[in-house]
Amino acid sequence: MSVTELKIFKHGEHLPDSTGMLNDISTWINKTAFIEQPDFAFSASLVFLSTLMGRKFIFQGMAPNLYVLNVAPSGSGKDNCQQKLKQLLSDINTDYLLGSGDYISDASLMDSLDIRPTRLDIMDECGSILKSMTSGKADYNRKMGDILTELYTSSTSKYLGRATADGNKGACTRPNVNILGSTTPVGFSEGISRTAIEKGLFGRMLVFMGDGDKPAKRVKDFPRLDINTLAKLRYLASYKPPESDWSIGGLAQEVYEITATDRANELLDTYFKRFDDLRMETEAGNVLLPIICRLYQQMVKLTMIHAVSRTKVNELPEVDEIDVEFGYRTMLYCFGTLENIVEKHIYDGKNDAIAKKFINHIRSSSPCTKSELTRTTRWLDKRNRDNLLSELVEGGDILITREEVNNRNQLVIKWIGE
Repeated sequence: MSVTELKIFKHGEHLPDSTGMLNDISTWINKTAFIEQPDFAFSASLVFLSTLMGRKFIFQGMAPNLYVLNVAPSGSGKDNCQQKLKQLLSDINTDYLLGSGDYISDASLMDSLDIRPTRLDIMDECGSILKSMTSGKADYNRKMGDILTELYTSSTSKYLGRATADGNKGACTRPNVNILGSTTPVGFSEGISRTAIEKGLFGRMLVFMGDGDKPAKRVKDFPRLDINTLAKLRYLASYKPPESDWSIGGLAQEVYEITATDRANELLDTYFKRFDDLRMETEAGNVLLPIICRLYQQMVKLTMIHAVSRTKVNELPEVDEIDVEFGYRTMLYCFGTLENIVEKHIYDGKNDAIAKKFINHIRSSSPCTKSELTRTTRWLDKRNRDNLLSELVEGGDILITREEVNNRNQLVIKWIGE
């Protein structure tokens, strides 16, 4: 399977239907939104449930912690799902799970882990944080990207914390740090880089793109989540798993290991091979390789979250075929989103950077006159501009026609590519 064959979902389409608590939460978030962003409601429900499940469940050696990033222009409704999750934590008396809204330093990220190993960090407009964490510069913020990468990997083992004069701080067993962040397309493009992907942080992120052109609606009432769903969430939050046979550092762990049906295991084998074949067929220098290497792991996390979502009060989850399909379809959607982002924002040399910047400008300003395009792309000389336009016409990405604009016959450029 090639990368192209894997990308079968386009942005904004074909997110799978969820069931149980996931569906109830996302539906409620959309009902209370001035600007509905179904992708963001979907992602918020995932990270909320992953937080409530923290350090209570594992499935085939993996824990449910997630890093979610929502990307949309300012004023398009990113904040609603964040505020609703804060409200929901309060409604089920789990405010203590609400973590940081900003990472001031690596110490602020780590030092409370020993007393609060499970938490949800909700960060609005985190583009500047993302940029500093992934810049590769020798500043303290860069360490936070490395810490987040290690925390993600340590969710089923021991995190050693940081060494200080007073000893190690932040050391804990099975940390379950979940992130719901949001940023604008500009903030995101400044934060993503080849280095950031190669270091592994973006391979551990689920990125969802919102629609910046959706109209707002007048919300006349703000319903609360129904009492049955609230009861399920309270039960999940208070559930204490029994002591298991699994131990870390000689200490028995209180965790429930979710089982799977035979059909679910067959599907997991199929999708594992599909993702692994893709990994082996992808060239070592391909910027997508670190992301591809994490596809199956992310899929398993989504699968177990969906299984818990379907569970009723006083029942224990079991992974079934529907859960695996949910995880697989969600992962394909997220990979398609990241592939699209890499195509637009990751550059191979200066010439590629200029070309992609020019193409992205045409996409965002289409339709526009050629004179307007010339005025707004003065950083590109005429020869290169005309060559790029010719290549885009030949490739079927743009259409150039003569039209009457402002009482003048002008060349109009329209983006018609995917």
